[in-house]
Amino acid sequence: MAETRGKSSVELSPAKRRQILVGARQVFVELGYERASVALIAGRAGVSKATLYNHFLDKAALFVACLEEESGAMRGEVDALLEARSGDLERDLHVIGEKILRFSISSTVMALHRVIVAEAPRFPEIGQRLYEMYTRHLDETLGASFKVWSDQGKLRVDAPMLAAEQFVELCKGSTFHRVELGVAKEVSDEEVRTAIAGALRTFLRAYCP
Repeated sequence: MAETRGKSSVELSPAKRRQILVGARQVFVELGYERASVALIAGRAGVSKATLYNHFLDKAALFVACLEEESGAMRGEVDALLEARSGDLERDLHVIGEKILRFSISSTVMALHRVIVAEAPRFPEIGQRLYEMYTRHLDETLGASFKVWSDQGKLRVDAPMLAAEQFVELCKGSTFHRVELGVAKEVSDEEVRTAIAGALRTFLRAYCP
């Protein structure tokens, strides 16, 4: 995980940063983490290596930034959904469940997931960062909401974090694995709705008072 440079005093450009991330994501998805080089990424992004290093410390920081961009958008959407709860527990959980599943099987996220799984034995810190940025945050956020619903008598949850982990895995279900393994190339809206409806039946049967 070499290819590191010091920080530059050059004024950074958000547009240029975005341009670099787009190129980096394409290269990481096509070649994986280890085979992707800063030179290849800079070429794909249409910038010099010096410009790339002005914005990112090294290749690892660039990959983490790609993950952060995807997971950050998802965290914001789930947080907003939980803030805007309608009061209808089943409806709210269904909307959140669909959001989780659609995000998990989106082409970009799935491609980055495959890269992480392939590279994790050599670069475990990459998987750790994704866990911290997305998985743990999602579990903690959902767990906090489950505790509130439990205090209100809408759910019966003794271990909110465990319930959150189970909810996420139920939502992803076999649909996620079919896409992950290439068995399903596309998943229809109806398949997503059906999968989440089934996940909710199981979850609510376990946690409704």
